[in-house]
Amino acid sequence: MTDHVANAEVHIAPVVFGADTLGYSYAREFMTSYGVRTHVVAPLEIKYTSKSRFTDYDVIPEIDSEEGIIGWLRAHAGSFGDAMPIAIGGASDAHARTLSRHRPELEELGYAVPYAPFETLDRVIQKDRFYGICEQLGMPHPKTWLLSVNGADEHFACEDNASLARVTETDFASLTYPLIAKPSNSAAWHYANLRDRHKVYIVDSPERMREVARDVVDSGYDRYLVLQEMLDDSDDALFSLTLFADGKGGVPLRVSGHVLVQDRSATGIGNPLVILGEDHPELLDAAERFLAKTGYEGFANFDVMRDSKTGELKFLEVNARPGRNTYYVSLAGCSFVRPIVEHFVNHANLTEVLGEALNTTSDFMFSMLPAAVVGKETRGMPEHERAMKMVATGKAANPLLNPADCLTQRFWARVNYEHMRAKF
Repeated sequence: MTDHVANAEVHIAPVVFGADTLGYSYAREFMTSYGVRTHVVAPLEIKYTSKSRFTDYDVIPEIDSEEGIIGWLRAHAGSFGDAMPIAIGGASDAHARTLSRHRPELEELGYAVPYAPFETLDRVIQKDRFYGICEQLGMPHPKTWLLSVNGADEHFACEDNASLARVTETDFASLTYPLIAKPSNSAAWHYANLRDRHKVYIVDSPERMREVARDVVDSGYDRYLVLQEMLDDSDDALFSLTLFADGKGGVPLRVSGHVLVQDRSATGIGNPLVILGEDHPELLDAAERFLAKTGYEGFANFDVMRDSKTGELKFLEVNARPGRNTYYVSLAGCSFVRPIVEHFVNHANLTEVLGEALNTTSDFMFSMLPAAVVGKETRGMPEHERAMKMVATGKAANPLLNPADCLTQRFWARVNYEHMRAKF
């Protein structure tokens, strides 16, 4: 592993795989905080990022594969002069898994890899293990059952998920519908030969549950299928927590927000488009306990949903990486790239180095939408008045609309911004 002197500042060369909103947010923040350009590698051209004066941009169609990413990093090792390259994935679980899995090799090649060690990352993103850990820690989560598919209980039962109830086909008639069915392992799901693939199934009857189960068994998928009570389907039922952990039980950075509007497009459905800052200390405390228990390191993004029946906020999942909207951490007062650099590159004590920046505020609004759309979509919500005041006072911010960037980037960012109207 590359040896770095703790607390010694190192010149950096960020390399980001992916050019969407998060990809541009990285480039914007690396320039603002460290004065460096970001090398962006993506399978196609996204002009609000490729035309930025903050990026060097390569289009490589096969880059989204594990072989593509690791091959590129191997080929370019040693080509960054005296700067330390930071290998960063975009808003993709596959990117995070790839870089985490290869972290030891990449560190030997001279890269900083800002993701948890693979054993830890893999543990927390397996949904059966995630809910089991929540159960152990008393963290509220949807009522959950595990359906063992093709021998999953024989090979993947463990201490983490031991507390979760198991069901078989004979139990389907006794479950309460509608319910949610989803894979515990998204990587295995990707390779399963499913006739009717869904990211998440909404199941309305025992008969439909039997159909889904038979399809999953026939597909060759051999992990758990997670069955859950359905909590709510409204946009503003979702909450977002973003925390940064130091891997030793410390969580120096915590920010929370309330999602008001979600994406409606086929390719982006469910992605938060408007997040209003809200302080939820009890949720953040619970998330911090989770990260401390698992020895987690780096950024973690938790999704929490309100139960429409009780009003209780329940944990849905954790993303072991920054989410595509992590720019909201910068809006809260701490540039989100600074913990990455100071922890994974400079090996500094974040409390000492970042100081007051860690005392974030909830007085922010992340918004990808024009004001008129925000107004229409939030009308009737208790948060409507505050959201519109944020818009009126300039506290609602879109990471792509950057007055410090060049004219061409600003043009394409505006095109994207105006195109959002078509989704609503």
